[in-house]
Amino acid sequence: MRLVNRLLAALLSLALIVAGVLVVVEVVAQRLGRDPVIVDWPRLYDWLGRTPWQQGSVRVACILLAIAGLALLAAELRRSKPSRLAARSDTTDAAYTRRGVAGTIRSAVSAVDGISSATVSVGRRRVKVAATTAGLQPFTAESLRDPATAAAQQRLDALELESPPALSVAVTTRSR
Repeated sequence: MRLVNRLLAALLSLALIVAGVLVVVEVVAQRLGRDPVIVDWPRLYDWLGRTPWQQGSVRVACILLAIAGLALLAAELRRSKPSRLAARSDTTDAAYTRRGVAGTIRSAVSAVDGISSATVSVGRRRVKVAATTAGLQPFTAESLRDPATAAAQQRLDALELESPPALSVAVTTRSR
C-alpha cells in the first residue's frame, strides 16, 4: 500500500503544480491586458455563473468527487502490513522485521533434507511458505510437507513473537 500512497501523492502534487503554473500564467496574461493564454477563463466563468446546482453535470461531478474522496480515505485508513513483528519481552521493546522473520524461516525450511528452495512471505496474520523439493515425484512433496512444517513452526516458536502469525506450508515438486 505504501507504493499506492506514494503514487497518489506524486500525482496530486503534480496536479497542484500544474494548476499553480496555469494560474500564474493566466494572471500574468490578464495583467498585461492579453486574452487568456491556455484556458478561456471568461467563458468558463460565465458558464459556471449560469449553471444551477441542480443540473445533472454538477451532480455527477460532485458524486464522482465524493466517491474518489471516500476511496482515498479508505485507502489511507486500511491497515498496512506491519514492518515489525513484536517479540515477547518484559523489559525492552524488541521486534523482528518481516524480512528477518522470512529469512530465518526460509533457512530453516531449506535446511530440511530434500528441500531445494523455499520462498516465504510474512503478513500480519499469516506466514506463507512455498517450498520446492529436489525430487520429481509427487510423493516426495507429500512426504516432505510434515518435516518442512515442523522446521518452520519450530523456528517461528523460537522467535517468541508476541502474537505469532499462523503458518501455512505448501511443498511442490520441481518442474522438469
